[in-house]
Amino acid sequence: MTFTNDVCYGNNNELLSLLKGYSALISPLHLKFPVQYSYTEVHTFLLHQVLLDPHLEQYPPSGRYQQSFWKWAIEHLERMNKDEEDSEIDTRIYDRYLSLMSGSTDPSGPPPDSYMTYYWKPSSSLAYETITLLESRTTIESGTTGLRTWCASFVLASYLIANAGTTIRDQTVLELGCGSGFLGIIVATIQQKFNERHESHRQPLPAVLLTDVNAGVLSRCHDNVQLRCNQSSNHPNITFSTLDWFDALSPPCSESTVTAFLSKASVGVVIGADIVFDPILVPPLVATLRLALSCESTRMAVVALTVRNEQTLAYFVTEAGEQSSTFVVR
Repeated sequence: MTFTNDVCYGNNNELLSLLKGYSALISPLHLKFPVQYSYTEVHTFLLHQVLLDPHLEQYPPSGRYQQSFWKWAIEHLERMNKDEEDSEIDTRIYDRYLSLMSGSTDPSGPPPDSYMTYYWKPSSSLAYETITLLESRTTIESGTTGLRTWCASFVLASYLIANAGTTIRDQTVLELGCGSGFLGIIVATIQQKFNERHESHRQPLPAVLLTDVNAGVLSRCHDNVQLRCNQSSNHPNITFSTLDWFDALSPPCSESTVTAFLSKASVGVVIGADIVFDPILVPPLVATLRLALSCESTRMAVVALTVRNEQTLAYFVTEAGEQSSTFVVR
């Protein structure tokens, strides 16, 4: 099971899958209505676990998405065999749909920003954790792709969760290109949970260093990490910093801002997801990774890539060279 599939579609039952899909704004076209359950079971779940869920009321999907979801859900409910003749859809479900219709925006315009909630399980845990982010619903907004979470982040999250004991739980973690904050929240939560499980030997939490070159992305990342519903809001050692990889190409390297940043950070692990999408970024990224890996404290760099262009990927792998402490997750 990959983190991506678990986040988006679930693997326990179709009711949980429906909740996860709604929370992550999965199009109803890609959701499966749980017809194997009784009308009462489905109706009760939609009413109390979706519509009236306190978390989703405070951090709701966009109105445009909710309108399409509830239209789809109502159509399916109306077609179901009723357990009792007088079974009717709760008026609160109709009221929500009608209120969304009356306040709807132009559907031809760009989709609005929306809260998105993802579900995940820390290793050795039976309970789900949630991550909630305010994200862009467009590919590019304000000249950046960093305001939404991409597939490579889910892949890297799976790796970090499965290998937390040997990677990030007690290490200072530097993220290159922090985006909307998804991975930073994962790392911070894992560190906190490890500390809680070892309360008798509790140590100060290691740092989580979230970096990006875009000020708007850093601001959004900060706001998401500090949302009270995210456990990362209680982590005392998270920083948000501007880091321009191109500075790593500026001679002499010993005087670059990247070198100065790394010399103060004592980084243990470097992570990055979907940060190789333009060939022009490859040389500065590789230079930054090499500087980080040359630091005595740095144990490894873990990078997850979405392969959009085989030539760009090959260029990155060639430039990076064969470094035993670097992993490329495809």
